[in-house]
Amino acid sequence: MKLKKIILEGDSKYEKVNQLFPIRWKSHHVTELFMELLPEIELDGNKQLTILATRNRRENAKKYNNYKAFNASSYYLEEEQIKTLELLKNPEDVERFVLGIIEEVLVDIINIVGEDEEKISAIKDTTKKVMESEFSLKKKINTLSKKSKIGKYKADVFRCLNRVFGEVWCVELENGLSGKTRVEWLTSKPDYLDRRDYFKKSKWEENKFIITNKLCIEVSSIESGKE
Repeated sequence: MKLKKIILEGDSKYEKVNQLFPIRWKSHHVTELFMELLPEIELDGNKQLTILATRNRRENAKKYNNYKAFNASSYYLEEEQIKTLELLKNPEDVERFVLGIIEEVLVDIINIVGEDEEKISAIKDTTKKVMESEFSLKKKINTLSKKSKIGKYKADVFRCLNRVFGEVWCVELENGLSGKTRVEWLTSKPDYLDRRDYFKKSKWEENKFIITNKLCIEVSSIESGKE
């Protein structure tokens, strides 16, 4: 099974009591960007990896845990790494530190399950690509982007990952008659959730662009004629 998801999770209770910006939010755009750029690889047979930046480690719990029955793995960070993550405030410093953790953890897991230089090389190459992107990505979602049947309007849907907004989604609506384009935001700014299953399908109904979730429930409706 290919790796599909990485989550860097802090201690939510500790963060709340100490009024700390959640580690999961700090790291969200970095983990998601890394997965967008990482070639499909099998890490350890599971599809999700949770990196735990928490002091609530169970007694005698191993640093790396493989839960094959749940298709998930976990990996505990050391306390010094946790302290650094909690206290770092400069966004660029946070990004570089989180990226370093992702690479370190993935390489360590590969070495634990069986050294594979090709996979390690893919991980390190992805780290370079994330750095080169300046930790920002605007990706057009082709499965959601559509032209209206009458051909007057076009809607392009984008997933945006960056340090300012975390993860936000927008629609760029182009009026083929006037040549004007406007942007409609589908999420709050900032936001820190993976919305790929939330925005699942789209369609045009006359001059209205509609997006539904995986349950086919409407989650957004935009009138194309609005200027």
